[in-house]
Amino acid sequence: MTAEKLLERLKKFYMSTFDLEESHSVVRNSDAESAEREEREFALYGHFNVDNSRYVLSKKAKLWETNCQEHLFVDVPGEGGRLDGRRLQDIDELLRQTVEPYYVRHGEKYPPANHMYSYITVVIVTDGPIEPEIKKLVKSYRFSKTYRFNLRGYMETRMVLISITDKTVITNQAGKPLTKAYRRLIM
Repeated sequence: MTAEKLLERLKKFYMSTFDLEESHSVVRNSDAESAEREEREFALYGHFNVDNSRYVLSKKAKLWETNCQEHLFVDVPGEGGRLDGRRLQDIDELLRQTVEPYYVRHGEKYPPANHMYSYITVVIVTDGPIEPEIKKLVKSYRFSKTYRFNLRGYMETRMVLISITDKTVITNQAGKPLTKAYRRLIM
């Protein structure tokens, strides 16, 4: 299997529930003084959004309303693109400085009032074998936030590392529920 074939399988897997975009660029949050825009391109970006509400007799009489989201970022280092600690650190910085503030909170201090949860799922696909220290970094990765003591919900990052040659799937603790589905994709 190649990275392109796995990317096609990922598209088929997510296309029924996610809005997908190929070659999605994320502009890193930079200083206002800096004229340079630093962009990071992901092979695939997906967004899932669901709104739930309960009302009595009329939609104007709402009892409650919630919003749940998931953002999917698929990173394929490509041929010669090595997966190392620096690449993982770069992804972590991007998640903390740009993705969480702008994709989850929309540039505000807190997410919208009816926000329940947001998942940020990062899938890293590599052709080569996974080094033991990289496995350890992915398994121990954690980035989550609660907003206003959970009154505005929470955000959690799920990280998945897929090695095509080894046919292995490594996840962090939050990503454990995804393991079985991703193993089926690479078989």
